Amino acid sequence: MATDALKSIWYITRKFPPSRGGMQQLSHRIATELGVLRPLTLLRWRAGQWGLPLFVLGSLMRLGWGLMRGQVRVLLLGDPVLSLLALPARWAGVPVAVVVHGLDLTYPNRLYQWYLRSFFRGRMDTYICISRFVFDALIARGVDESRCALIHPGASDSPMLETGGWKDSPPALLILGRLVRRKGALWFVREVMPRVLASRASVRLDIVGDGPERAAIAQAIRDANLDEAVRLWGDVDEANKAQRLAQCDVVLMPNIRVEGDPEGFGLVALEAAMSRRYVVAADLEGLRDAVARPELGRLLPTEDADAWAMAIVELLADRQDLRAKGEAARAYAAAHCSWRQMGRRYAECLDALV
Repeated sequence: MATDALKSIWYITRKFPPSRGGMQQLSHRIATELGVLRPLTLLRWRAGQWGLPLFVLGSLMRLGWGLMRGQVRVLLLGDPVLSLLALPARWAGVPVAVVVHGLDLTYPNRLYQWYLRSFFRGRMDTYICISRFVFDALIARGVDESRCALIHPGASDSPMLETGGWKDSPPALLILGRLVRRKGALWFVREVMPRVLASRASVRLDIVGDGPERAAIAQAIRDANLDEAVRLWGDVDEANKAQRLAQCDVVLMPNIRVEGDPEGFGLVALEAAMSRRYVVAADLEGLRDAVARPELGRLLPTEDADAWAMAIVELLADRQDLRAKGEAARAYAAAHCSWRQMGRRYAECLDALV
């Protein structure tokens, strides 16, 4: 049996770079920050869904071996899909925590919901929720509140890119993220952008990201004759993403409600703040946590096109003030929303289980 000094936190995640997405980024940061603070054993899957059953089987075998040798101090699972892996840890008396993101609770599949009832609900020592929305959703599903912890994701500090001449350039809006229905990019192009242009014809909108709604967004741009005002950039690397953030005035998160597909948090809001950019976001679900402070941005009613257009035109009327708001957002995010602070909260939460 391993001594306490040789035991480690075992972190198992099925979402990890180089595959891309919010869950992958969060998993990478949890592993990085926990690994600095505590001994960590990381089991990760870095590809698509095709090999997930093999990854789960391999992780089960490695975890079983680690448990038999007394090497596991705490088991941390990356999301509820991996709940089956908690069984051997519970049999061995090792505490188990799981990170909960939102969609992993609401995915509308009967077999999956049976799986959650059988292996997830009420069976973990701690449920780490990424937002108050997720926390409340767990409580509504019967999980004991005393077992739930709220730990928000963080963000990385961004370099100050040169943006000279912005006063003479057209005002720029930015939507950044996967182009799925709940993100609201299609709704914004159809319903809000024409209203904004009616008041201020020089405004430009950049949409960065890819996904199933891209073709519909492109068609909506053509239908409304917005080719000169709206640019679809597709998926870009980190350097190009930083450039788009540096060249915009406001970052938009115009999410809409989609049954069974909620927004668990909204990392883009913190990325924008760290890039000195003010955010306008829909007032729903996990976005309320991501833009929880007025320093970070403004929340607007979801799918209220007039309210969105009015707020954007009002903000763009004083671009100098928008820059000041962006500096305030960056100062708040750097002080309260770093990945390092998130890592310390995870370490403290997992220490409390032992």
